[in-house]
Amino acid sequence: MNFILSQVMGGVALIIYLISYFFKERKNFLIFQFVGDLFYALSYIFDGSLVAGINTFISMACVLVLFILTEKKKEAKIYLFFIFASLYIINGAIFFTDAFDLIPIITSVLFTMGYFAKTMKLTKIFMLLPNIFLVVYGIARGVYTSALLDAIECVVIISAIIEHEIYLKSHKDARGWEIIKSQLINLDDKSKIWHYKNYLKREKNDF
Repeated sequence: MNFILSQVMGGVALIIYLISYFFKERKNFLIFQFVGDLFYALSYIFDGSLVAGINTFISMACVLVLFILTEKKKEAKIYLFFIFASLYIINGAIFFTDAFDLIPIITSVLFTMGYFAKTMKLTKIFMLLPNIFLVVYGIARGVYTSALLDAIECVVIISAIIEHEIYLKSHKDARGWEIIKSQLINLDDKSKIWHYKNYLKREKNDF
């Protein structure tokens, strides 16, 4: 029964995760990641893989904190990353069973680095490598829908990165603006528009 439940939970997580990577705004991305994490965690909890399951719940807490900060237009301080990274390691030490449990510890840290990245492109890149490792982990633990989730997610992330690069090439001002925008997260929309207009003027004069 637990085997079936773990596969079902992983399947639901798969659908939600796939949708999340096609959002360009961090807010919507974090919301879908949070809901997907819930089902993903349960897939491993039902399987008895507590390191992966509990680390996913810790990751959910991280996403929730970042979402609240995003709503308040506040920047996430780097010390938050170290707090959550420490929690992943402590949980891993408590429930460690074999060498495979090193994978969800490492991947949880990498995922969190992605959450703290300044741009969505960097976020997606940080998500790619751990998903490759988690395919191996899911197969080793017998949570096959979660392994399939991570495999498909790799393809989706690569597709999203390529789509983003095509967008930047077709909008020549977008790349420079993304760099500037990442430095203006504490400003309101009007201030960002003002900076964008000045950026365009500067580009025109430089040309």
